[in-house]
Amino acid sequence: MNDFRKLGVPFLLIFISALVTKLITTYLVSDITPTLLKIIIVIALCVFGATLNVSRGKRHGNVYKKLIAILIVIFLLFMQLNLFTFSSVSNIFGFFGVDAFYINMLYIFCGYLFVD
Repeated sequence: MNDFRKLGVPFLLIFISALVTKLITTYLVSDITPTLLKIIIVIALCVFGATLNVSRGKRHGNVYKKLIAILIVIFLLFMQLNLFTFSSVSNIFGFFGVDAFYINMLYIFCGYLFVD
């Protein structure tokens, strides 16, 4: 059962996420579809990161770590949805070459950090 928790749950989440995004792009055609897809992808990436953390140690009740992870996810999601923009943050991301791939990695890390 432990192997399923380590390997099966993340794989199952990948499969379900791919199925949900395919169904939405196929059957939901409206103006909000790209926004809804982005939100679902961010949620799937964060949950994927959370499923990767299978540590058995005692969990610490550090609220600040969870709060920072949530704020980073919300900040990046709002930036990707163009709800607000900071030219300085965009310039820093451009300078370091941060694109959607690295932002997705941050989402996974924040999901992992939230559960830790």
